[in-house]
Amino acid sequence: VYKRQAEFQALQQYHDRLISQGMIQDTILLMNRALNQDKRILVEGANAVMLDLDFGTYPYVTSSSTTVGGIMTGLGIPPSRIQTTIGIVKAYTTPVSYT
Repeated sequence: VYKRQAEFQALQQYHDRLISQGMIQDTILLMNRALNQDKRILVEGANAVMLDLDFGTYPYVTSSSTTVGGIMTGLGIPPSRIQTTIGIVKAYTTPVSYT
């Protein structure tokens, strides 16, 4: 028997803990506050272009923008605030899965 109220109460405890410890943040606000304080932000895209939702080798893509554009769409950092980008390239492509 599914106990909806018991599950809700357990999830509410997790929620309260995450909020009280500052583990849930408005990351767009967080990033822009850091930029306004002249802090440096290092952003890493781990999936590479071939897995990018828009430019990757469909259907073997992820659900996000893995290129430098993901900084703007994912973190809300405007292009005018990006000072330096570094690209790492490999000479071959490895797909997520061929079955």
